[in-house]
Amino acid sequence: MSKMMKSLMLYALSIIMLVTVAACSSNTPNDAANTTSTPKATNQNDPNQQNEQNDKKDEVEIRFTWWGDTTRNELYNAIVDRFEEEYPHIKVKREFGGWGDYWDRLTTQVAGGNAPDVVSMHQFYVSDYARRGALLDLSQVVDSGSLDLTNFPESAINSGRINDTLYMVPKGVTMPGWAYNTAVFDELGIDYPDMNWTWEDYAAKVTEIYEKSGGSLWGSVDGSGGQPQPNFRYFTRQHGQDLYTADGQIGFTEETLVKWWSMWDELRKKGAIPDAATGTEYENAPLEQNMFVTGLVAITQIPANQIYLYQQQFSEGEIRMVRMPTLAGGQNGEYIEGAYLSITEKSKHPEEAALFIDFFINSERSLELFKVEQGSPASTTMSEFVKPLLEPAQQRAVDFIQEVLPYATDAVYAPLGAAEIQQLFSDQASKIAFGQMSVEEAAKAFMTEAQAILQR
Repeated sequence: MSKMMKSLMLYALSIIMLVTVAACSSNTPNDAANTTSTPKATNQNDPNQQNEQNDKKDEVEIRFTWWGDTTRNELYNAIVDRFEEEYPHIKVKREFGGWGDYWDRLTTQVAGGNAPDVVSMHQFYVSDYARRGALLDLSQVVDSGSLDLTNFPESAINSGRINDTLYMVPKGVTMPGWAYNTAVFDELGIDYPDMNWTWEDYAAKVTEIYEKSGGSLWGSVDGSGGQPQPNFRYFTRQHGQDLYTADGQIGFTEETLVKWWSMWDELRKKGAIPDAATGTEYENAPLEQNMFVTGLVAITQIPANQIYLYQQQFSEGEIRMVRMPTLAGGQNGEYIEGAYLSITEKSKHPEEAALFIDFFINSERSLELFKVEQGSPASTTMSEFVKPLLEPAQQRAVDFIQEVLPYATDAVYAPLGAAEIQQLFSDQASKIAFGQMSVEEAAKAFMTEAQAILQR
């Protein structure tokens, strides 16, 4: 056999061996085809897998704004950090401030056309912004799949609608009430407030505190004005009225307003509540520096979700809450309240903004931090998730909300101009406190000016 023939035979044998090895391996042609036609399943809860997908997307920046104290600021920043870890292509610029400053800044931003993409919203102000065309119809991002409300009760979703348009979704639902420290009452030898106390009981209790403390402690904060004003709204609803009517007019009488401001004026003159100058000094103080925490007043009005924040400020006693005072023979004043998130109409990145909201309200990584910061989670799934994570003070908040919610009924949304009317209400209450106007003069002036605002 020639050398050439030997070479050809060796070459042919090597080819046969290679084919045989390939056929015996696990990666057969059929297997390869099957692998290609059946893509690897993605795990939506796997941050690493999510990051691999998001890394391929163009980077965008959205802005998020909220109100709160130092503790909430730290909490929200931690939640945003986790969102950015899961969606590295979305950077979130953060803006926050105290309650009063927050709304002043947001109003200016909306008017100037440079509002943040995601804004914290409140039931008292939402209709004002919605009717100005400042908020996005969230049904768009729900329909696109960026915002999932599957596990939200219809009542919770509807609480964010105005005229059948969805403008906001709840981070949490809560109820306001009056908080007190058991240690203060024990030291003074005073009975704790009753869950079903009346406004007459409230006035007697704060007066008793002032007198038994020898004038060293005011009974409660001055609730005659302020922002927002749940106290007066409860008072009007207990009279069968409300702040506004369904057609956007003032919903209470001048007589009801006179009764309200007269009650507070009498308590102020007794010394049971702070004088006007002190009240103004502490009006915008952060939680850790307000009159209740610093020991100047024994009772303060807060939303239930803040029990935990207040408990952190005290080494002695237990922070507890009772309902808003009732009106003897009157109706219930309660209505569902909460803290919400909205997307502004001019947002350049509504889908990314929706992804952020979805993470905030539906993600375990968010809710294990948020817990009940601004009320119990509206999502039934997340509500069950956070229960084992709660500390005693937070559980007291949940218990309070659950006890009071059955008293709640529907409430009318505020009309366009509500923010301006709220400021007018606060200003008139302040003039009474400083002795610049009588109750009757302030009430008459308020009714006239408020009606003029609504007629513009």
